[in-house]
Amino acid sequence: MKKVLSKKWLLMLLTVGMAVSISACGTEEEEPVGTEVVVKEEVKAEEPDKAEGYTADNAYTWLKESGLVASEAEDVTEEYKAAEGLVKGLKTDEVDIMEFEKDEHALKYHNPDLNSYAVKNINILIKKGQDNAENFLKVLEEGKALTVQTAYASDEQKKVAELMDSGADFLPVVEAYFALPKGGQRTTTWASFMHGKIVTWSGIIADTETIGDSLVVYAGENYNGEDWTTISTEKKDMMPYTFIVELKDEALKKGLKNGDKVKLTASLDSRGDKELQYNWKLYEGEVVK
Repeated sequence: MKKVLSKKWLLMLLTVGMAVSISACGTEEEEPVGTEVVVKEEVKAEEPDKAEGYTADNAYTWLKESGLVASEAEDVTEEYKAAEGLVKGLKTDEVDIMEFEKDEHALKYHNPDLNSYAVKNINILIKKGQDNAENFLKVLEEGKALTVQTAYASDEQKKVAELMDSGADFLPVVEAYFALPKGGQRTTTWASFMHGKIVTWSGIIADTETIGDSLVVYAGENYNGEDWTTISTEKKDMMPYTFIVELKDEALKKGLKNGDKVKLTASLDSRGDKELQYNWKLYEGEVVK
């Protein structure tokens, strides 16, 4: 009887042993104790360094609030996207503003002889107000709007600017302009203080018919009934004191005739020249009642 029981226990022990062995085999592929688990961290690409606050939009705001820019900005980024490192480009009547990723990108376009300046990662091309370049740079270097005083190349230029600001009539404005030193100062004065400005000028109608949508007005001295054909061919010395106004509506001519005194408001587009005997040209004209 004892032998039978012994055999039964032996059989049970063998069965249990086999079960333990199978269990051990099933865990062989588990990680060995003490093996390190390496966690890979995602590495983000570094963004280019930028000077804080120096964006094209910021530069435009600072210049406008400082009175150096008056016109609205147009986004021209697509036009200049081939420029290395360009982030954004803005265009105004007074200045083009280019924002770059890095200072060295902007520096490539720094050329004061061409009115192009780099301040940090911003490059500006001054198209109007070149005589005020120092003020443009001061605003960008400070990184904020400033109260700046307009710089004038000469007393003669200052006089033209003040006459334009005061809404002076044709004759005092053009006489002051013709008194400017010959050369670059006339060009910068025209670009900075005259071109595109709305003026109200008066004179005597010299011709209502020859140029269909326009009035030819003479505002000099000693007018003796000359029409446009006579002024532009036989008496060209009258040309610098003649301005042609293209009207918004040709119907505004109704009731007007040669020899009438007239006052018009219009946008100044092209300048006269005393030496070359050129006339002045204005657009979007309206007759002032």
